[in-house]
Amino acid sequence: MNDVEIVARSGTVLLEDPSWDSLVDEAGTPFQSRRFLLPWWRDTRIKSPGSQLLAVEVVDGLRTVGVCAFELSGGLLSFAGGQDVVDYMGPVSAEGREKEVAQALARWVLEGAEWSSARLGGLTPAEVTARELIEAVLCRVPTARVETYDQAPGIDGAPHGYLTLLNSKRRLDVLRKRNRLVEEVGEVRLEASTPGTLPEALDRLLVWKSAAGTATADFVEEYGRLLADLLGELALGGSGHVVELCAGDRRLASAIVLRHRTTTYLYNMAYDPALISDAAVGLAPGVVLVSYLVEQALDANCRFDFLKGAQDYKRRLGGVPRDLAAIIVER
Repeated sequence: MNDVEIVARSGTVLLEDPSWDSLVDEAGTPFQSRRFLLPWWRDTRIKSPGSQLLAVEVVDGLRTVGVCAFELSGGLLSFAGGQDVVDYMGPVSAEGREKEVAQALARWVLEGAEWSSARLGGLTPAEVTARELIEAVLCRVPTARVETYDQAPGIDGAPHGYLTLLNSKRRLDVLRKRNRLVEEVGEVRLEASTPGTLPEALDRLLVWKSAAGTATADFVEEYGRLLADLLGELALGGSGHVVELCAGDRRLASAIVLRHRTTTYLYNMAYDPALISDAAVGLAPGVVLVSYLVEQALDANCRFDFLKGAQDYKRRLGGVPRDLAAIIVER
């Protein structure tokens, strides 16, 4: 195993280093990228002026083999990104370097960072780097806890087509919902936003989401501006879109879709409430939209990730849950 060094900086300078996104593009998720973390940090500094961003690189000579961003706020150390808006956080490591990256980061967290408590959430223990980090922390601090707090369903692939993954009952249910919607509104299609059409499409989604209830309206109030900034940045890199389900000139439902490497992520979704109130019972535009998004991704040989929240509809559409966990350490 080669010796590696830790380079830690307060602020955004390491995030803006091309080597950061180069490694994330190779092995990470959109949530660990500069395009996601920088807008999140601008928003966080406004809402929590006392917070500190700590960016860490694990370096082998001139090569960056691991990256990880942290937030330190009021003595609490967490991964950067904010668990309310980010599903996957924590370290990214080059292939084959997971163990040494995890051990170096565990050493830095436990010996080189000043904090009173740590909650390092957004980890998927099924993935090598997260599993190695959990093991490294527990080895050093046997009293640390690992808490599973949610699940993120996903579908890894469909070599014989999406619908063949579903049992007969679920397959018929998807087809029935698709046909029922076509009967009501006519043939449907998917339209993905461009950087130019993104603001209008996102505004429409947020209006629909606000109308769905108090909780979702509160979410839009708190995070609507951040979503616009995040998607604007990701759209410039071709990885963030609002995809709408349309019939003629009418928009029926929409979803925030992130694409990174070989995975498509369903970040958020909403549908036109007027469609449900005006039509006869039995319409499910949101489910129809998601079923087409899943099918489209799998047909392109991409993994589909529903992200956190093991709601029934995700399972009915074929999602297989994966645990999301946090490492909790107190000093």
